Amino acid sequence: MVYKKEGESLFFYAHSKKSGDFQYLKEHLEGVAALTRTFAGLFGMSELGYLAGLIHDVGKYSELFQQRVRGSQIPVDHSTAGAQWIMKPEVVIKYIGKFGFAPYLARLIAYVVAGHHGGLSNYGSIDEEGSLKHRLSKPKEEVPDWSIAWSELSICSQPLESNPMLRFGNLTTSNIAWKYSILGRMLYSCLVDADSTDTRDYCNDEDRRLMYKRSLPSISQLLERIDNFISELEKKAEKTIINNKRHQILENCRIRARDGQGIFTLSIPTGGGKTLSSLCFALHHAQRHELQRVIYVIPFLSIIDQTVEIFRNALGNEAVLEHHSNFDEQEYRENYGVEEVRKQKLAAENWDAPVVVTTSVQFFESLFSNKRSRCRKLHNIVKSVIVIDEAQSIPRGFLTPCLRVLEELVESYGCTVVLCTATHPSWEALGIRPTAIIQDQLSQQLVDTFKRVRVTMHGGATKSIPDSMTIDWMSQVKQALTIVNTRKHAKMLFDLSIKKQLIGVYHLSGRMCSKHCMEILKEIKDRLIHEKPCHVISTQLVEAGVDLDFPIVIRAFAGLDSIAQAAGRCNREGKQSVGEVHVFYPESHGMPFYGWMKETAIEAQNVLKYQQVDPLSPEAMKQYFDRIYGVADGRVREITDSKRIMGLLRSKNKNLEVPYEEIASRFEMIEGEMFSIVIPFDEFARNLIHLHAKSKVHRSDIFRQLQSYSVSVYKREYTEWMNKGLLSDAGGIWYLNDMNYYDQATGLREPMRH
Repeated sequence: MVYKKEGESLFFYAHSKKSGDFQYLKEHLEGVAALTRTFAGLFGMSELGYLAGLIHDVGKYSELFQQRVRGSQIPVDHSTAGAQWIMKPEVVIKYIGKFGFAPYLARLIAYVVAGHHGGLSNYGSIDEEGSLKHRLSKPKEEVPDWSIAWSELSICSQPLESNPMLRFGNLTTSNIAWKYSILGRMLYSCLVDADSTDTRDYCNDEDRRLMYKRSLPSISQLLERIDNFISELEKKAEKTIINNKRHQILENCRIRARDGQGIFTLSIPTGGGKTLSSLCFALHHAQRHELQRVIYVIPFLSIIDQTVEIFRNALGNEAVLEHHSNFDEQEYRENYGVEEVRKQKLAAENWDAPVVVTTSVQFFESLFSNKRSRCRKLHNIVKSVIVIDEAQSIPRGFLTPCLRVLEELVESYGCTVVLCTATHPSWEALGIRPTAIIQDQLSQQLVDTFKRVRVTMHGGATKSIPDSMTIDWMSQVKQALTIVNTRKHAKMLFDLSIKKQLIGVYHLSGRMCSKHCMEILKEIKDRLIHEKPCHVISTQLVEAGVDLDFPIVIRAFAGLDSIAQAAGRCNREGKQSVGEVHVFYPESHGMPFYGWMKETAIEAQNVLKYQQVDPLSPEAMKQYFDRIYGVADGRVREITDSKRIMGLLRSKNKNLEVPYEEIASRFEMIEGEMFSIVIPFDEFARNLIHLHAKSKVHRSDIFRQLQSYSVSVYKREYTEWMNKGLLSDAGGIWYLNDMNYYDQATGLREPMRH
């Protein structure tokens, strides 16, 4: 080796700066080890974290890598070395322990070290390229010699006396593979976050200073802010029965926040103030149990903006991190400045904030992911209050793995979970026993108080209601909201309403980019407030949590939970004695021919046909959820784990050979192959597209900003757009090059039409 300066000392480097300076490898490894030990210490695995951090880059002590860090382009495998070393029997005994489970803990470290760049792999076999087993079996000549590392490194770690997983509860043959797989992801998260943080702090002085000078509020400070915020709201509120019940719900949440940690349900009728009540519970509970943060998980992008706005008004901008694909960087920069935008981006990488607002897809897919970027944040879920808003909306095919991972976060990682719903399934029948924050007696009082609508059914399975009648219903009132099942039906009704010269009509659907939808929603809310004519035709994107209040809601027949959500947009503030919800059986083009929406509509139809009950009654909802989740016919496991994720782990139980890559590929909550088309909706979007086109590399920061300007389409339609030459490439981002195909009222047109 030739890496000498003066005298006999050798110099090994981990990274280089653009300035030409180098980070010493020893300093990097010891820095990462210290951080990983701290992160993993939150769940009792500090020594395993330390070992992973110290050896993750020992392969960089090879001569080949030192040539690379000094400018050579030679590809070098530097992550296999540490994985092979930790699996040596003498190393396991010396640094992990003599107990029987120690080799399996060593294997977890091997998983995370081998995958700290490329991702957690399947255990696999010797012949499976890229698998852990294949990499552990690599011959010496394929792993550059790094033995000189021990001339610089020393391991400050003592072997453990017993299996640290024993503190994770009762280990059985049925749960050990599951718990083991989650622990692997948590250790991986600790390592990759420590590695990324240490590298950032050396290579980017500006980002390091930016993050370390932050002054984040404590949970106690946030609790004081939320209580003051709510107090001011209540002072200004009218003394109505509904506001009195909202106050009662809040007080109930404050009291029950003193309970021990676990899984809770918060079932509040629509309009009961669920958002602030759940946040209030979470912060009081976090202070009571010395927890780190609140993670608020929202199912739909359409409601995330208004939730974030409420939280920022209540807690302050610096307290709230929003992590989702529709984060509006332009608006955020205008409101808070460039520096705050950068802080948000950096904090989003590892959820380093006291309150995180994210989506169900982001949250759950990260928990089942094998990728570095997705998993980096996981260790910051430890010791958190996790609020799952609209918990009944978790896709039923993934419900069992989602509930099991929430249970594991509570049992082994110090979390508390709150399942928020207005309508909900029988959780006990699905295998969990949560504690109700709102007890039965008060719950029934709330149902009676917040019952503000009357549901009327129109037509039937063999008697559809024509579109013209639906438009007639709308034309008879000043303000009405019509919600349908498909984009096609929404467009057809909108065109008919224009033909009939309906006043103040708006369209909302997934054919419009999010930025466009937000602008339309602002106009709608303004017209509602000022009592102007307002007739909205929308797909179900307005149903959950969108703060709209119409005197009349018209809903195409669907699942009972969808009907209940639609009813929540009717007479929301109780301005009328009773609001009217009309549920109708649409013409054939208004009902999906297959998929989840068709299945739920059929089950709702069966409940109403044979039971003759109010569609919004608790009895109807129980029967409905029992049917769609397989409780009624004993098919819960088959229906709620449709990708056999739990079964995949059970089949690998004997030798704990976790197929991380296979699990991640199966756990995709958004089904169907969808493709995104970016819409140059305004000058900001056009500038971003131009900037990315000029860039020589994929810019993830630009890509994230353009998410709110994208429309998702199926592969068939995407191919048609491409074949017609209507899409252009901006460095890997495909955008619509002819805005004549984007309608300012209804969004993306069909590619065959002009």
